Amino acid sequence: MTRVFRFRSLQFISVMMVIVGIAIQASSLQAGRFWQEVPRLDGVHIYFSEDNKELSPFDRSDQGLSRLAGLLSSLGAQIERLDWRRDIPADADLVVIAGPTKDLGDDQSARLWAYLKAGGALLVLAEPLTVTNTPEGSTLVEYNKAFQDGRGLMLLTWADYGVSTRGDLVVEREPQGELTIGFVASGRRAAHPILEGIEGDLAFFGARSILFDASIQPFSVTPLLFAGDEFYGETAYIDYVQVGEIGYAAGQDTPPNLLALAVAAEDAQRTSRIVIIGDRDFATNGGGLRTSPPNTAAFVFPANVQFLLQAVAWLVGADGAAGVPLTFPTPMPTATPAPSPVATEESAAEAE
Repeated sequence: MTRVFRFRSLQFISVMMVIVGIAIQASSLQAGRFWQEVPRLDGVHIYFSEDNKELSPFDRSDQGLSRLAGLLSSLGAQIERLDWRRDIPADADLVVIAGPTKDLGDDQSARLWAYLKAGGALLVLAEPLTVTNTPEGSTLVEYNKAFQDGRGLMLLTWADYGVSTRGDLVVEREPQGELTIGFVASGRRAAHPILEGIEGDLAFFGARSILFDASIQPFSVTPLLFAGDEFYGETAYIDYVQVGEIGYAAGQDTPPNLLALAVAAEDAQRTSRIVIIGDRDFATNGGGLRTSPPNTAAFVFPANVQFLLQAVAWLVGADGAAGVPLTFPTPMPTATPAPSPVATEESAAEAE
């Protein structure tokens, strides 16, 4: 199998618009039917934030989260929009903030922090880049300024939970000098409930790396998924888009060292939990929850589905509940080959 998403400056915009086109070959499809057991979520209330240009659970487009919302609803969860004009509702078992392109306001951060301190749970899907159309008809590509370390909500999560997103983009330099940003991550920590029983490829389509502190602290932090040790965190990717060539800059870029892509944190005393995933497309209809044929239950990356459902179950404290089986048809072949894995469980274990 070969990797995809080899970006050149003249191709960047068109590829960004079809970044959900990452696909899988028939030879790598799982035989038979994929099934998993996941906990029921009866009575669980999940609130999605939409005020900061986040992705919507009611959006059925490729950039929506309707498939994730549908799966959660099928397990008994109730999906709601979060109204930031008021305190987070007392019945909120989980708040989801999926890929905002602007930071939470101070009042929003204060409400969210009060909710977490009272034992709440938070799922964050970060987004490294933003692509916007200007009034002049051109396309502007920028690093997403929301959820950057050392500011806003991430300043609070780092202080009290030991986890924060970085302001980089995880890339691999190909021999021809091109940068790969789409890949599947096989490196993982197998000891966490979120990862229990998960097999297969977990697809990323452009991710931030996640800073974490797993030392002995009042909180506990577990890095869940890693990029390979040949990947690093590029902080000048826009320059690469514009000039077509850029090199690793020591002291500026994040060094290659099995960069974390998803991290779980817990404050057992307050019974509050956080999961941060460095790529919002990990969960979108056209990305990690893509299906083949389209608009079916034949998920191309069923491991993404299982990871998300088990992450939600852990966040709301349902991970110990009796599981129910979910069955998905085997996906049909798609047009382009799948990316190659970037790490092994053994290499991830070496980073512990």
